[in-house]
Amino acid sequence: MGKIKKPPTSLKNSISRNTLKKIQHKLTMMFGMDYRSLALFRVTMALCVIGDVIERSTDLRVMYSEYGIMPRHLIVTRFSSNYFAPIHLINTSVEFQAILFALHIVFALCMMVGYRTKLFSILTWFMTISLQAYVGVVGHGGDVFFRMMLFLNIFIPTANYFAIDTATFFNDPPSRRPSLSNNNIINTNNNNNNNNNIAAINLSDPDPSLPLPQQNDQQQQQQQQEQLQNDQIQQLQIQQSSLSPLQIQQQQQQQQENQSLLHSNGGCDETGIEINIINSEEKNIHQSMKDPDSYRFLSFGTFAILLQMGLMYCTSYFHKTGVEWKNGEATFYAITLDYFATDFARFLLHFRTPLRLLTIAVAKWELVGVFFLISPFYSDWCRLFGAFGFIAMHAGFVMCLRLGLFFFVTAGAQLINIPTPAWEIFFRWTDKKILKGQRATRVYYNTTSPFSQRIALALKTFFIIPGHAIFSPLEQMINQEDSINISPITPTTTTTTAAAAAAATNSTITTNGITTNTVAYSLSGSSNDHSDDDGDDENDDFDRSHGRHRHQKNNSNNQNHNINMFHHHHHHHHHNNNNQQLNLFGKKDLVGDDWLVTIDANGIRKRNIFALNYIISKSILLLPLSLACSYIPNGVCNVFSNICQVIHSRSQQKQIMSGGKRTPYQKRRYPTSSTPRIYGILNNIWMLFICYFLFAYNLNVFKINFGYDYSWNQFAYIFRLDQGWNMFSPAPPKTHWWHVIHGELDDGTKVELFKDEGMFKFEINTVVNFEKPDPFYKSYGNHRWFKYYENGYNQGNSDALRLEHGKYICREFNSRHSGDEMLYKFSVYFVYEFQNLDGTVGEKSHSSLWNHICYNKEDP
Repeated sequence: MGKIKKPPTSLKNSISRNTLKKIQHKLTMMFGMDYRSLALFRVTMALCVIGDVIERSTDLRVMYSEYGIMPRHLIVTRFSSNYFAPIHLINTSVEFQAILFALHIVFALCMMVGYRTKLFSILTWFMTISLQAYVGVVGHGGDVFFRMMLFLNIFIPTANYFAIDTATFFNDPPSRRPSLSNNNIINTNNNNNNNNNIAAINLSDPDPSLPLPQQNDQQQQQQQQEQLQNDQIQQLQIQQSSLSPLQIQQQQQQQQENQSLLHSNGGCDETGIEINIINSEEKNIHQSMKDPDSYRFLSFGTFAILLQMGLMYCTSYFHKTGVEWKNGEATFYAITLDYFATDFARFLLHFRTPLRLLTIAVAKWELVGVFFLISPFYSDWCRLFGAFGFIAMHAGFVMCLRLGLFFFVTAGAQLINIPTPAWEIFFRWTDKKILKGQRATRVYYNTTSPFSQRIALALKTFFIIPGHAIFSPLEQMINQEDSINISPITPTTTTTTAAAAAAATNSTITTNGITTNTVAYSLSGSSNDHSDDDGDDENDDFDRSHGRHRHQKNNSNNQNHNINMFHHHHHHHHHNNNNQQLNLFGKKDLVGDDWLVTIDANGIRKRNIFALNYIISKSILLLPLSLACSYIPNGVCNVFSNICQVIHSRSQQKQIMSGGKRTPYQKRRYPTSSTPRIYGILNNIWMLFICYFLFAYNLNVFKINFGYDYSWNQFAYIFRLDQGWNMFSPAPPKTHWWHVIHGELDDGTKVELFKDEGMFKFEINTVVNFEKPDPFYKSYGNHRWFKYYENGYNQGNSDALRLEHGKYICREFNSRHSGDEMLYKFSVYFVYEFQNLDGTVGEKSHSSLWNHICYNKEDP
C-alpha cells in the first residue's frame, strides 16, 4: 500500500492573506499616489498650460501668424515633422490663431475644474503638443517634460477630488483624524416612556459606508417615520378630550422636567433645532470616518509618472560628464551667462566655495533623490522628503537663472508626490485653526433653486475641507424645526379645551393644554415667502456676524402671520391674529425661500449673502476674500444681495417652467458610479507598454539596447514621446554671446536696431557699437525669443529663417517711420566672448550673420 500523496499547495494558499495585503500596501506606498495629490497635479498642470498660452499670446502676431517671423511656408519646408501635423497649420492668420489660443485656454480651464476631465485632458494635451510642434524652434527642456506630464495625466484618475465630474451633494465623511472633542459629542436623551415625545425627522444623507440600495431603504424608513409622526399628531389631538384636568397637570409637570433635561443636555439654538440632534448626526459622521489609506491609488499610470521623473533626473545626471560638474565650477559658468543670470546669481558669485559645494550636491541629488520617491522604508516620509528636495532644487535654479516655464512645470509636478500623511497633517492643522474644537458648520441649500444648489456644490467641491461643513437640503432643517414644534415645550398657563383644539387644527397643535404654533415652509418659490425677509432681518444676521448685537424686535404686536402648514401633503393657509409671540420663531425665521442658510457651532443662523460670507470664511482658499468683504459698505452688500435674490427667484421659476427637468441636486445627490473594470485593465496594459517604451527610449540614448528598434521613433514622434535631458551637458557653455543689428536709414544715418528693446519698440537709436545690451534680457524679450535666436537664428544653414526675420524688421520699422527716416538696409552681427574661471572675460569678437536690404532706392 503506497503513500497517499498530498495535494500540491498553491502559492495563494502558502502565503497568508495578511501577507498579501502587506505586500500590496507596501507597493501602494512605494509606487502609488494620493487621490488628492492627483487632483492637485491636474490643477497645477492646467494652470501651467494657461500660463504658457498667455505668455505665448504676447507674441501671437509676431511668432504664430503669417505676418510674423515664422510664416507657414517656412514652418512646412524647414521646421515641421513628417510624423506630426500641428492643427495650427490649418490657417496661420492672426484671427484663427487667436481662436485656437482661446480654445486652448478653455480646454485647460475645463481640465482644471474637472469638467469632462478625460476628454479635456486629451484636448489640452493635443493642443499643447500642436503648439509646441508649430513653432518648435522656440522650445526648451521644460516643454518636453511638460508634454510628458500632460500625456500621463490622461491615464490616471485625477478627477476623484476637486472636480465637477465627481461633485456630489453626498456628504463624504472626513478622514479619521481628531476634529471633534469628546465634549462636543453629546448623546441624545430620549424618553421612550412618554408617548407624547415624537422623534425628530432626520433627512441627512445616508451612511456613506452603505451601498446605494441600502441608502434607498433608509430613505423609505425616513418617509415611514414622517408618516408615523403625522399619525401621532392626529392621535394626540383626538386624545385631548379624554384627559382629565389632573392628568393634564401631571403631564405638564413631566413635560417641564423633560424640557429642563433638554436644556441641560444641549438645549435649543436660535432656530429651535436641537443641538442634540446635530451632535448625534456629527457623532455618526465621526464614527464613519474614512480610513486614510482609502485615498491611496496604485496603477501603472502612477508608476509611469515616477518613472518619467526618474528618467529625467537620472539621465540628466549621466549626461553631465564634464569636469566642471566634478570640481564644482559648473554653477559658476551657468550663472555668469548674461541672459540667464539674475541679480541674486551675481551676488552669489562672491561665494565661490559654497557654490562648488552646491554644484556637487545638485548633481548628486539628481541621482539620489529619485530613490527617495520610491523608498521601501518610511515610504511616505521619504516620498515627501524627495519631493521637497526637488522643489527646493528647482527653486534654487529659478532664483539664479531665468528659465521661463521650466520651474513651474518641474516644481509643480512634484506636488503629485504629496503622500497621504502630509494631507492628514494639513487637514488636522486646518481643523485646529478653523473649527477650533467646535462642531462643523451646517450649510443648507434650496432644492427648488438650481442657483442655490450650484453655489453649495461649488463650495463643497472646491473650497471647503471635508468635515468643516455639512451640506444638507433646506427641507432637512425645516423638518427638524417642525419636529421640535411638535415635541413638548414649556407649558403655558392657558388650558385649551377639546373644542378649542378641534377649532384650531389648521393653525395650532394642542398637546395637554399647551398651544404650539407649528411653522412649515413653502418651497414653491413664491415671492410672498421672502418679500419681508430682506433688509433688516438679514442685517440682524450681519450685525451678529460682526459682533454687534441689536435688540430683537417685539413680535407681540398685532400682525398677520402667513403660515403654510404641511399636513398629509396638503397646504393650509391661516392668518394668526392673536397677540401672543411665536414660541420658537419670529417672522425673520421663515427661511423656506432662502437660497443659502448656515448655522454655526453656537446655533447662530445666517442667511443668503451673509451665510455665503460666513461659509467662505471657513475656506482656506477663500478666507482672504471673506476678510475683504468685511470692508465692503452695507449698501453694496444689499445691492449684491438683491441681485442674488433675483437670480435665485428666476432660477426657481425657470426650473418650474422646465417641465420636470432634473435639478443639480437630483443629478448629484449620490456619488458617481465607478468606471467599468475592463477600462482599468486596458488602461494598465497601455501604461505598462508606455513604461517599457520610455525606459527603452532613454537607454537607447546611451547606446544601451533594451529591445528598442529604430522604427519606434515614428511612434515617439506621433505621440510626441521623444525626449532628451542634456541641459547644461556635458558642461555649461563658457561662451557669452549677443547680437547687434547695425542699420542705415534712407538719409544715410547709422542706427542700432537691437539693443534697448529695439526689436520691440523700433525707435531710432543712433548709438552704434558692439557692446552688450544693457539691460541684457530686456533686449531679447522673454525666454521664447532667446530660444529663437539660440536654436534657430545662430545655427548654420538658417538663411531662410534669417530672411523672414529681416522682412519683419523692415515692415515694422518702416510702418512707424517715413521719408528720410525709413530703414534702407541693415546687418546682423553675432558677438561673443569667452568666460574665464577667474571671473574675467576674453576679448570680444564678432561675425556677420545676415545682410538685408529693405528696398531699392531706384524704385519710385
